Amino acid sequence: MVSGKLKPSNFIGKVEFGTVKSVLNKNTGQKVPSFVSSTSQMRYAPRSRSITQSDSIFGTSIQETKIIAVRHNESLTEDLKVRFVKTGKVHDIKYISSDESNTPVSFDYITITKEPLGAFDGT
Repeated sequence: MVSGKLKPSNFIGKVEFGTVKSVLNKNTGQKVPSFVSSTSQMRYAPRSRSITQSDSIFGTSIQETKIIAVRHNESLTEDLKVRFVKTGKVHDIKYISSDESNTPVSFDYITITKEPLGAFDGT
């Protein structure tokens, strides 16, 4: 998968996982999409692919994706969305590589869309 060991200093930001639901805007009376968190905030570490890995996915559906690592969480599914806390940008989850080992510290590698969901910013 993605090479390199994870150190605490690699975890540079926070993300939330949840869904996008329509919520009634009190001022206009219209329904607007809003991010609804289903997990608490988690630290994430951005991961990069090697040149060989990038070449092997060229022309596939995962070419325009990026990878983040989070502590293992069994409640994460590909049906959820991921929101970066600092920017508020919401991305689709393409694939989750879960670490099912029985070690005290394990990580899930999550492949997400490179671009946020349309103009939706999660706020």
